[in-house]
Amino acid sequence: MNISLRPFIFALATISAFGIAQAQEVKLKEQILPSPKNPKSITWQSPVLNALDVNSDHIISQQELKEATGSLLTLDKNGDGVLTTRELTPVFESGSKDTIHDGAFRGELVAERTEISGRSTREILKLLGSKGMLEPGKDELQNYRKLFSFTDRNKDGRHSAVEYIDNGRYLTPSSRADIFKASDSNLDGFVSEKEYIENRVITDEAKAIFLSIDLDRDRKLTAKEFTGSGKFKDEKFALAVYSAFDANSDGELILPEYLRVWGEWARK
Repeated sequence: MNISLRPFIFALATISAFGIAQAQEVKLKEQILPSPKNPKSITWQSPVLNALDVNSDHIISQQELKEATGSLLTLDKNGDGVLTTRELTPVFESGSKDTIHDGAFRGELVAERTEISGRSTREILKLLGSKGMLEPGKDELQNYRKLFSFTDRNKDGRHSAVEYIDNGRYLTPSSRADIFKASDSNLDGFVSEKEYIENRVITDEAKAIFLSIDLDRDRKLTAKEFTGSGKFKDEKFALAVYSAFDANSDGELILPEYLRVWGEWARK
């Protein structure tokens, strides 16, 4: 698989420019990357840095550098084997986080929207078919607990980043880091059994709805599939919701991208 280096070099040059502009804000640790004390630094809005920072500790370790090729390929949203400028360009936050109006799809943190066209994100999830945080059935709950225990190697009743991200067996390290971050609702750096089960309930429901809309079973949703699902009566509103899920505005909605936004909305 060949990766185009031109956009990657452009992205690195952009990162360097940001680093110089914030010389007073960002401190280097181990001569690698900005200090974790400044996680909201403009530098950390780079998709490249976030892809490399698998465990989301705002430090790029030697191990993460060794896995750089695989981590960077997670940015290849359309799976064409090439990293384009669009896939490597940061999306910066601007404006109010409380209300995002139609057309304001780039330049803000999409997952932090609370309403679209006057409808709350929770209401939108219900229109898509969400039943909310229902208690899982007995068998389902038992299965979740079994899976949790399997990853909880030291049996302390919680998942550490090492257990779940570094030693995990499924998905990519980047995907596991996203799941771990989403599950850690109290931000204590660990995922309890309760947090794990809550995240599974949310994501399992979300996946089922996604797959019900994905008629050609390519694990991607086009705007046509989304608006034609019958979930929304108003096509313009349906397109606005689709654009909100399509956080990188590439006109294609893949499952990880969709789950990231759904998870944030479901927890509001």
